[in-house]
Amino acid sequence: MPGLIQNWNYHSAGKAENTPLVFLHGFMGSCHIWTPTFHQIAGSAHCVALDLPGHGNTEADLEHLDFDSLTDAIIDFIDDQKLNRPLLVGYSLGGRIALHTALKHPEHFRGLVIESASPGIEDEKERITRFDNDSMWGEKLRGGDMRAFLTEWYRQPVFSYLGPEVIEKIINKKSSNDPLKLAEAMLRLSQGIQTPLWDRLAQWKKPTLLVTGELDVKYCRILERAHSLIPDSTLSIIPGAGHIVHLEQSKEFIRVLKSFLDSYIL
Repeated sequence: MPGLIQNWNYHSAGKAENTPLVFLHGFMGSCHIWTPTFHQIAGSAHCVALDLPGHGNTEADLEHLDFDSLTDAIIDFIDDQKLNRPLLVGYSLGGRIALHTALKHPEHFRGLVIESASPGIEDEKERITRFDNDSMWGEKLRGGDMRAFLTEWYRQPVFSYLGPEVIEKIINKKSSNDPLKLAEAMLRLSQGIQTPLWDRLAQWKKPTLLVTGELDVKYCRILERAHSLIPDSTLSIIPGAGHIVHLEQSKEFIRVLKSFLDSYIL
């Protein structure tokens, strides 16, 4: 039986003998969101970024996509590429996937970096509400007008601090996505159906960097709590940034990441 992923699309930089880092992007992103970060750290690390299923050019069986199958596919990729215990880095959706993957297969990783991501929704009613909301957005995606969807998406409160020029640049980059594939990925990887991971965070004993922006009040609260539960974790709340720290304050994000790598990983 064929696996979930027929062909991973990925971008890599740095010498293969260097310490490996695997990067996972957020919803509607691609492996190339990490290119500026690669330019700054590839001299001392082997950086690999994946296109998640439903995004970019990765070919996947989306009808069978769920967190467990995706987690196992990421582990298969790491093994196939002979990446020896990489640091796993994830932003937003990619951060939720990174947490799920690391907690299921802790022996495969030397540490974690989580940017603006949640360990899940604990309250069942809130999960149902979230899934209903994601289903509504999924229907809008199935309408097929990617640009109209993006324009509405970036009117949400979580992005209210972004200026119109920044939003326009983001929309231009993401307009080439396939809306039908995104709709499928959105529903199958929704926080509304993800198993909450809060009660497992204390089991994770490896170095962990948690990053969010001070303008993203919701995720400041979430990651402050996660920091209190993960034994060997560092929390960095970046001034002047909201949800997309690596884009909004890229220099500070890279500084914090390099400091963490130098202290705990490389």
